[in-house]
Amino acid sequence: MNDVASKLMQHKRSLWRGALISPWVVPVGLALVLGVLGLIGSIVTSEEHVPADLGAGFWLLLLIVVFGVPFTYIVTFVFVVPMVLLLRSLKALSAARLCLWCALLGPSTMYAYAWLLKGQPEKVLQPLGLAMGATYGLISGAAFCWASRVRLFARRPDK
Repeated sequence: MNDVASKLMQHKRSLWRGALISPWVVPVGLALVLGVLGLIGSIVTSEEHVPADLGAGFWLLLLIVVFGVPFTYIVTFVFVVPMVLLLRSLKALSAARLCLWCALLGPSTMYAYAWLLKGQPEKVLQPLGLAMGATYGLISGAAFCWASRVRLFARRPDK
């Protein structure tokens, strides 16, 4: 089997597609979830059933997207794309391996994100913070694999 055919078996779409789409998934998804939860909470706790001060919440969500997307692109191109290219060159690219890599990157990425935004990076080191970071990494990795149609498991090449 030639090298081009084995690369195509590892993924069915361009890897650039995954690299360009996946950094949007977690920041935008997180902003949407927080926005909906904030709106629901505001409606439930308001006596007049009119959302209370949505302006502050809007700016927080905008900050998550405006800072989160570029930051996630940096993480993707510095840590994820090189791993994808390495795994592909070893003919070992699979969604399982890439999602594991991204889940391992998630907590350190979340720590850096919290530190840069002057948040509470020490909370990221607690069990819930580690689990959330790993989940965000897993979601981002899954989005990369879905967008590039990376196969689920690697197969051993015939010798």
